[in-house]
Amino acid sequence: MKKDKPFFSDEEEDDLSIVSEPAPQYNTEATLRVILGGSKTIGKPLTDDYDLIALTRAGIKRATLPSLAAYLGITMEQLSGLLHSSYRNIQRKKDNDLLDTLKTEKVLELASFAQRGIEVIGSKEYFAEWLQSPLPALNNKKPLDFLDTSFGIQMLNKLLGRLEHGVYS
Repeated sequence: MKKDKPFFSDEEEDDLSIVSEPAPQYNTEATLRVILGGSKTIGKPLTDDYDLIALTRAGIKRATLPSLAAYLGITMEQLSGLLHSSYRNIQRKKDNDLLDTLKTEKVLELASFAQRGIEVIGSKEYFAEWLQSPLPALNNKKPLDFLDTSFGIQMLNKLLGRLEHGVYS
């Protein structure tokens, strides 16, 4: 007669204490600092709202704009339109030139929205595609069409919240 082996033996206990489910894939790359070009454009980490306020008051380098445009999946011409500035005016600035307070605030608002969108949608590529897609919840307009105003960005953040919670939108 075969002796039954105990359900948990000392040898197996260590193996069973490790969860064998796949680890969730968190998109850690999409931090505000990375979206804005990383350490070469943003000197210090952005850890809280006080850092964002200080950065808004100081101004953000023009060099952050190509990185933000890439995360949004748009051209620099489109981004300059969202900033209510001519493309030529943006082009004229050197990479180390600081944007004024209003443009800096808009850039930070767009970067925060991109960070949230990437978290909810899942990847930079899918988020950029979502921005270009007409949505029934927006009267078949693209989310990109609403990024030029703070109220539009607030509306899109609410839409992302509904998507995150599985509410049909």
